[in-house]
Amino acid sequence: MSKQSMLDFMRSMARDAGRIMTERYMGPYQIYTKPDRSKVTDVDLAISEMAREQMARRLPDIGLHSEESPDKEIIKDKPYLIVDELDGTSYYIERKNGYAHQSAFFQPGEGLVIGLVYYPWNDTMIYAVQGEGAFMEQKGQVRPLKPASAKGLHELIFAHPARYKGEKYMRLLRELGVGDNRIAYTTANRTLLMAQGQLDVNIFLMPRIPIWDLAGEKVIVEELGYAHCYLDGSPVTFGQEPPPGNRGYLLCRAEWRDHFLEEVPRLLPSEYRQF
Repeated sequence: MSKQSMLDFMRSMARDAGRIMTERYMGPYQIYTKPDRSKVTDVDLAISEMAREQMARRLPDIGLHSEESPDKEIIKDKPYLIVDELDGTSYYIERKNGYAHQSAFFQPGEGLVIGLVYYPWNDTMIYAVQGEGAFMEQKGQVRPLKPASAKGLHELIFAHPARYKGEKYMRLLRELGVGDNRIAYTTANRTLLMAQGQLDVNIFLMPRIPIWDLAGEKVIVEELGYAHCYLDGSPVTFGQEPPPGNRGYLLCRAEWRDHFLEEVPRLLPSEYRQF
């Protein structure tokens, strides 16, 4: 299957997922709590069932690795579609615009080669093919996205996860000299903000983030001139666990990558230096 054919499939599936979200947005649907205490709904599960059915019917030789799929095994040297059926379930439950559908295509020998994020609440789809640039589709109109233009250190906008209530992110941002006017409280809209040039630096102080939470975004933002790696500088790769003792992830404008890889580990409070 060509990359264009796979992208067309991903775009179609994303719109099907968006229709399911939109049709059931006001309910009714059941809400469940998973073992990790995160929420899942009948809507997530309906999208997962739709994805599995479409993959089995149209792409039987390509694996599906998704948040709600029961099979999490990754077979070496097999191509995979990586899917987050409903990214931001809690925002969806609260009827807020912080949710999306995300997918990525992994090709053995090439890595993550296609990424897509779709926001049904404003009918905006962002996608990219490795080496071919990133694009935004709104109301049937497609336009290429320009790579991020240069910014000075004191112009950069930093992400703070909107749902996080602790102090570790704010403490780090203050150590980096970031004032309130340069903090964006982010949801699943993070990719959209970067595509619009309204967000420059994301630091995730987590030892492991599931690949479906970042794979689609990774391809897009790298095409837009962002670096995406672990806090030790090593690459994030589908099918490989984070490095031992991983302290987090860095997603920022590429020209500032080395600066933050040096500064952030040095500034981390002692309780966050090792997980």
